Amino acid sequence: MRTTQDLTRIPPLIWQELTTLGIPFVRCGVFIIDQQQEQIHTFLSSPDGNAIATFKTPFATSGLLADALPHWRNKQIYTTHWDEANLLVQAQVLIRQGVISSPEAYLTDHRPTSLYLHLLPFMQGMLYVGNDTSPLTEDQLSVLQLLADAFSTAYARYDDFTQLEAAKRLADSTLSELRATQTQLIQKEKMASLGELTAGIAHEIQNPLNFVNNFSEVSAELVAELEEEQQMPNRDAELEAEILSDLKQNLQKITHHGGRASAIVKGMLEHSRTSTGQKEPANLNTLADEYLRLAYHGVRAKEAAFTCQLVTHFNSDLPPIEVVAQDIGQVLLNLYNNAFYAVQEKQKWTPADYLPTLTVSTRRLVNSVEIRVKDNGTGIPESVKTKIFQPFFTTKPTGEGTGLGLSLSYDIVTKGHEGTLTVESHEGQDSEFVITLLHT
Repeated sequence: MRTTQDLTRIPPLIWQELTTLGIPFVRCGVFIIDQQQEQIHTFLSSPDGNAIATFKTPFATSGLLADALPHWRNKQIYTTHWDEANLLVQAQVLIRQGVISSPEAYLTDHRPTSLYLHLLPFMQGMLYVGNDTSPLTEDQLSVLQLLADAFSTAYARYDDFTQLEAAKRLADSTLSELRATQTQLIQKEKMASLGELTAGIAHEIQNPLNFVNNFSEVSAELVAELEEEQQMPNRDAELEAEILSDLKQNLQKITHHGGRASAIVKGMLEHSRTSTGQKEPANLNTLADEYLRLAYHGVRAKEAAFTCQLVTHFNSDLPPIEVVAQDIGQVLLNLYNNAFYAVQEKQKWTPADYLPTLTVSTRRLVNSVEIRVKDNGTGIPESVKTKIFQPFFTTKPTGEGTGLGLSLSYDIVTKGHEGTLTVESHEGQDSEFVITLLHT
């Protein structure tokens, strides 16, 4: 039989795993359900990651645990929302049961005013995760369910919870699956951005194809004219030379525009391919401009009425920078799409004379270069500015964002390129993301 002392070690370990997996949360714990005694053993963690204590609740007690019990029996996830009043009531319950001495011991100085509670069932109870900003997404809940199942395996296998570390080693395959799921989510985000590019690519590739078709038709007419001239008894050598010169120019133009179409397709394939991590010298001005055009056409394909003023200030003295071009392109695409989303949202509540504007600029510094992406959209509230680079965090409505775009972009810039990605924003006015990359 596990002792209370052993079980109080559970919440800090769960806290550590949730932090490692990048799940946004401010509360966590475990409810062990004892059907024989008809009691629920609760093990909660404080917001600093330490165990508060343990307490028992009879099945007949009303409240959160009583509401969650039917969901556990049906192996269903239970979610609910608490406001500040509910949190104070819970603190008083803990005081009455002698678990804490004051509400401050439970709420801390950084008390949430709103809490989304998620209880995930496993064989012996439920895993509890609370988030103060928004409900967790289906992908996040899937990751948490795998964690709950891994915990269930460890709990059932060992009688003494002091051997949790050994149980975790045996559960490595499950935790590897969790991390594999994260990798799949990142690839899913990348493929979603490729979908955003599709319309822009179609627009971009149509232009060179139109040129190829037009010059091909003109060339066919010139060939026919040349053949006709060659049948004449008195051939005009000057006219024939002029026709051949025009044909040569047309073929050069066909080659040029065909190469442009080929380059666009090649870029699309590189974007969809898993990155090799190989860095090569790249022109950041060209990269920023191409992805800006593709992103804009992609948005316009979905919202034909949408227009945005695109302003570019590219430093012509920018040196080639060693980067993984497809990865930096992924970052730029995400920043552009977020900017277009911000100005579209602002259009919904601003006067008719509001002009959505996206400004992209590059600058050469002493030992680095900057790419700045600025929009005059909704801006970012101070309350969430520190969280925007966290995995799964999003301010978009459910179904409109994975919460991985900025997190993935941050990792690409900081970990993949040893650079920085920062944001400057004024709520209701503008946002500016700054990418800084070193150069030698």
